[in-house]
Amino acid sequence: MSRVPNYNALIRRGIDDQALYRRALVQVREPGLQALLAENLQTLNALIGDLQAQAHAAGRKPARHGTLAGVIRSGLAELVTSMASNRDSAWVQCLARNECVLLNCFERQMAQASDESARVLRVQLSRLHGIHKDMHCLAGTTHG
Repeated sequence: MSRVPNYNALIRRGIDDQALYRRALVQVREPGLQALLAENLQTLNALIGDLQAQAHAAGRKPARHGTLAGVIRSGLAELVTSMASNRDSAWVQCLARNECVLLNCFERQMAQASDESARVLRVQLSRLHGIHKDMHCLAGTTHG
């Protein structure tokens, strides 16, 4: 049965990832990595804004905040990465793991969506695949 995706669940998860990127951006030291994280953060900002517009167009009030679990994950990530011998590498690993979860959430929503909603999500999914590729190349992983 096709349905309108739960844009707010995706928005909240995206906002959680935004918080992680913001924390990482402040803490990583390598300028090239900072530039990449800033670019990925801009992509997430655009993605969230587009999803908020889609939720509004579907007659729903768009989410404006992340989740409590995301706040906890973000705080734990900062604690763990601050103790790492290579903080930049630790942030890349953390962001890569969290990005996979967001990507999987999108794919699950897309599989259940109507044709029109799936088309909307496909555009966002292509953005996420770009972030996915960046982070996993840096992390040296190939899982998805």
